[in-house]
Amino acid sequence: MTICSQAGHCILSSIGCFIYDFQTLLTGIVAIGVAVVAGIPVWRQLKDSNLQTRISHRETLANLLRDALKRHAQVDKAVREPMSVADRVTRDPIGEPVDIDPHDAHHVENMLHGVLDWYLVTLKDTEHAEIEAAKAALKTVLDRLVATLGEAHWADHNDQHDEDHDYSDEAWAEIEARCAAAKVEAGERVAEVERALGVLRGAQRQWIQSLRSQIARLDLQIAAPR
Repeated sequence: MTICSQAGHCILSSIGCFIYDFQTLLTGIVAIGVAVVAGIPVWRQLKDSNLQTRISHRETLANLLRDALKRHAQVDKAVREPMSVADRVTRDPIGEPVDIDPHDAHHVENMLHGVLDWYLVTLKDTEHAEIEAAKAALKTVLDRLVATLGEAHWADHNDQHDEDHDYSDEAWAEIEARCAAAKVEAGERVAEVERALGVLRGAQRQWIQSLRSQIARLDLQIAAPR
């Protein structure tokens, strides 16, 4: 009788432990389920927040792209005619360099003086680093070209002695020598500006392509099924 009682007690104990463990497991599963259900709105909110962030980022990039394209077009328009004239008056029909005529030097100087100040000065440090470096280099050579053009025609359009100045023969000879040298140098100064413009355009195109690629990636993420 004692042995049977003990056996019955062990069986009941084992069943009780099983039920207790099953209740613990069931309670855990229920708790996880409740957490998942409660977390669904939070997850949806996070997804919506990420989507809005991507949309906002895309709008920012789109604005940058529009500004970049606008500036690119404005720079090209501003320098197209004066640089075309500068190239024409410093090269012969087969492309060989020639001394610039004093009248042409004065004309091109006026065309180029301050032509890109709105971009190179007013909008300095407003773009990508590589573009800003190209802008700084362009300003240097553009200023040098304008100064050379001024020197190329100055002696022809001024007198050694007048009411504004009175140069000695030695000083005037130096001015005339510099004028003659500037007429020769003008062609190389024009070429420097053309090369600098090419570098700037390359940096602008690279930045524009980068913006377009970023926008395209965001478009794919925004359009992806959720």
